[in-house]
Formats: sequence, structure tokens, C-alpha cells
Amino acid sequence: MVERIGKKSTGKGADFDTKRNPFATGGLPTTRPVLASVPSLGAVIDVVLQGGAAVMLGSTRDGGAVVITIFDGEQRHRTYCSNDHELENAFASIFAAYEVE
Repeated sequence: MVERIGKKSTGKGADFDTKRNPFATGGLPTTRPVLASVPSLGAVIDVVLQGGAAVMLGSTRDGGAVVITIFDGEQRHRTYCSNDHELENAFASIFAAYEVE
């Protein structure tokens, strides 16, 4: 990341607002499913965004599951996927819920 002298970091575009992660554990082996195994992941995220919602992806502290959170207006939808089958089912469900017919 490039440090810009004389300019305050705003967190917009290329100016990331970087702070220490209070949840960092470091060095834990990961056994969680991988997002690369999900067919058409980009298409799933696109339908959610086109529907006016937001998607947040992460992993649990122990590294054993992928966490998918969707923010849709006043609603927050969250699920935990600990294997590839659960991950694929979650994204298929999300796609079905947000797909415009």
C-alpha cells in the first residue's frame, strides 16, 4: 500500500483505512471450504448486489467454516458453512432468493 504524505486516508477507492484487527489469531490451520469450489460465485454475488443488498464473506476464528452474511434493508441473514456441500447449497439458496425472473 502506498503511503500518501499530506493526505488523510479516507477509506475510499484506493485509499484503504487500515487498522489492527482485534480478532486476528494468526497461524491457525484452516479446514474451511474454499470459495473457488462454488460454481458461478460471481453470478450469485451479482444478483444479491443487483437486488440492493450487500454480501460479506469471512471465516470463523477457528478457520473451520465460511461465514456468509447478507445485509438486506433492515434484515441481516447469516449462515456458517463447514464443508463444500454446505457452501454450494448456501450459494444456490442465495441465488434462488435474489434471482430476478
